[in-house]
Amino acid sequence: MFETTRPQTRNRRLFYEMLPVSLAAHAAIAGAIFLAMLWEVKFPEMSPKLYLAFQIDTSPPPPPPPPPPPAAKPQQVAQQPVPVPREIVAPTIIPDEIPVVEADPPPAVVVEETTQGGVEGGVEGGVIGGIVGGVLESVLAEVPKPPPDDGRVHIERDKPLMVPIVSKLYPIYPNEAIKNGWEDSLVVRYVIGKDGRVKEVTIVQPPFQKVFEKPTIAAIRSWRFRPFREDGETKEIVHELTVNFRLTPKT
Repeated sequence: MFETTRPQTRNRRLFYEMLPVSLAAHAAIAGAIFLAMLWEVKFPEMSPKLYLAFQIDTSPPPPPPPPPPPAAKPQQVAQQPVPVPREIVAPTIIPDEIPVVEADPPPAVVVEETTQGGVEGGVEGGVIGGIVGGVLESVLAEVPKPPPDDGRVHIERDKPLMVPIVSKLYPIYPNEAIKNGWEDSLVVRYVIGKDGRVKEVTIVQPPFQKVFEKPTIAAIRSWRFRPFREDGETKEIVHELTVNFRLTPKT
């Protein structure tokens, strides 16, 4: 009897003793499997796709055109009264006196009279309107004026002198003009006295650069000539001369 019941009791006892161990082992295995599943990390091989949302809006309608300008008001043309023709109507009653009807006067006609030979206050030989007179005036302006009768001999500009030259120095080219590459010209009027010396120098047409005036006046004042005699009388000479300052090109 004891032999039949004892083994069952032993097996049950062993079962109760091994049950916690079995539960712990199963829990450890389940935990290991869960950790293994969590520990396995996979990195993506390609970058994720980006999705952007777009919304197509229709463009706003164009603004309405500006209103047209107001129409110009038609100009009112003053209506001239239409002249009523004066008709001669026979009277229904014969008056004692017959009135005299005067006809309208004829329109006035203006006739412009012209005279040949110019008008009062114009130039003799001109034509009304000033066309010929204007041309004549411009032509007369180009004719050189005669030299004044002051007892001196006047020689035209840049014409050669009729007296021998004793000494003549040319103006010195200014250093400032050489450095700047200036070229210029001027017109001077000088008077040769009765002793052959230059007594007066005047600039008629100045240069663009003032530096050319001083050396020109200094050089002309140093000129010497033989005295000029005419009809046994010694006279002064007035002469105008153009002085050109030109740089010599370097070779």
